Amino acid sequence: MSKKLIAITFFLILGSAALAGFHIWRTQVVRARAEKLETEILKSLTAEELNLILKSQSVGDNSGVSQIAEKTESRQLFLKGLREYLALAAQARREGLTDDRNFQINFEYKKNLLLADLYRAKLTGEQGKYYVVPQESLDEVWKNADNEKQFNTDMDTLRAIQSAVAKVRGDQSVYTKLQGGALDKARKNWANTKILSEMAKRDAEFLSKTEINLRIKILEAGILSADYLRKHWTEKIKASPQEISEFLASHPEYDVRKKRAKAELLLQQALAGADFAKLVAEHSEDRSTKAKGGLYENVSRNDLWAEIERAALALENGNIADRIIETNTGFHIVKLENKQINRNVDGSETVIFSVRHILLQKAFEDPGSLNPGIPPPFIAAEEIAKNQVEMEKRDRFVAEIIRQNNISLPEDFSVELVPDNQKQPNIENQNSAAIQ
Repeated sequence: MSKKLIAITFFLILGSAALAGFHIWRTQVVRARAEKLETEILKSLTAEELNLILKSQSVGDNSGVSQIAEKTESRQLFLKGLREYLALAAQARREGLTDDRNFQINFEYKKNLLLADLYRAKLTGEQGKYYVVPQESLDEVWKNADNEKQFNTDMDTLRAIQSAVAKVRGDQSVYTKLQGGALDKARKNWANTKILSEMAKRDAEFLSKTEINLRIKILEAGILSADYLRKHWTEKIKASPQEISEFLASHPEYDVRKKRAKAELLLQQALAGADFAKLVAEHSEDRSTKAKGGLYENVSRNDLWAEIERAALALENGNIADRIIETNTGFHIVKLENKQINRNVDGSETVIFSVRHILLQKAFEDPGSLNPGIPPPFIAAEEIAKNQVEMEKRDRFVAEIIRQNNISLPEDFSVELVPDNQKQPNIENQNSAAIQ
């Protein structure tokens, strides 16, 4: 074998060995990173830890902690939501969402809000009165150009996240930069947060408390879970036009034509002499007038729907329009109670009239509304279909993520609430401190 061939063979062998070594090194690095990542994932919480978390939160009692403590059903819903948070956050970590710059800024901002809330509560408890950061300290914050830069970065990031959420949900909302009083308030809150959170970070004893670290971890899980859902929303959860059409085809109760047909039947009953106020009470979907027999009293021109005004003013007192009056809102049965036409000095007329109506809206009560004691809003059938389809797809998506992650939580737990006389009032930034 020639010397040249020997040299080539040597370098090929050396190169192969180097590549193999690099491959082994890279595999070891990836494995080490994955192992480190797994140790950072919050996979379990004990009953004692949950009690610590909620007891800490009950200082401000800003998220219904007392209801969780009192009702088994509320605790089960809390555990269900927490399991979702932790499972989605685990997947988010594995997919590298913690490396995202917007996540890092958002998490640091909200962690500072949380620390500020908790440390203000600590200072308030020690002093026996609500702790207020001195104005001169707030003014001092803005003498540092880096703080001004960080404030703008935080606000821009939050606005970018809000816009991203709106975009994936199909919301056309536009989030503009803060101005005027809103900007002044945001700057004051930011300065308060910076001062108090830095005080908290310098207090080693405070920062080492188990409940503080747990609340930070759960806050992080809440942000990661939201980011993870947003990342996969369009591909995995968003309702397609076909899915919306299929939902409506299988749910005839959301057919607007049925509302029109019902309105026609009610009109015939009203014209036949049925008690108009009773028909209103039983069928009208105008909540603002339902308790008043459908009455709009002593209104002027341009106060109501133009179609209703024209129909009403063409009637004699006490008469009912002999046809359904359709507006953008829905289908109306109109009865004129009285009208008065006054001539002004300049020869113009002022019309004052009172009218009753029965309204069947072109929208439907939102079945997804979960606010107890508050009637559900009326929304379009297409919006109901979209919401219901996406809720079902989201539930299936989340269930699969939970199946892939072994999250350990107790079946139930007890909560030791902070006594009312130890709760701290008026914690300004409490929105971030809550378990979301």
